[in-house]
Amino acid sequence: MAALESTVSTLEDRLDRAINRDIPLMKGTLRAVVGGEIDDIGELPDAGRELDDQLTRFDERLGTIERRLDALGDVETSADTKAEKVAAVLAYARNKRNGQSKVAVTLHEVKGCAGVSRRYAYELIDTIGDEIDGVAVREPRTVETGSGTKHKGKALLVDCEAVHGETESVNQFTTGGGPSDRS
Repeated sequence: MAALESTVSTLEDRLDRAINRDIPLMKGTLRAVVGGEIDDIGELPDAGRELDDQLTRFDERLGTIERRLDALGDVETSADTKAEKVAAVLAYARNKRNGQSKVAVTLHEVKGCAGVSRRYAYELIDTIGDEIDGVAVREPRTVETGSGTKHKGKALLVDCEAVHGETESVNQFTTGGGPSDRS
């Protein structure tokens, strides 16, 4: 009988420790993980599903961002292929936009961000204008202003929302949808 009482006493101690320390610790951890209050064990499945849905959405967003980064390549170091030069110009347009939906990227800017000659910058402007949806070519022209005339050189007119809202426009150069020859 003494052995049975000892076993019951040991079990009571373990049960008290679980009730008073372990279970509150686990509930607190679960609340922190799922980001909400869980007062009843019946709430756990819904909280778990909500957490799983949130993690799935984050994973999808991360995948989209990684694909965009892969499509752009390592634009900051050097643009060697035609696809990288196109990506560099489109990345430049996105950075230049500053809240505007459309921006003009001049011949000089194309030359600088793609690291190409003036002649190849002209070629690149024509190629991007022809092959990327949401981009048009502005031919050189003279415009009348209030203080006289102003010459506007050849440039790309980039609709940043159309180009950067759909990764297809950039990806067509990197996934075989367009030319990617070295220049």
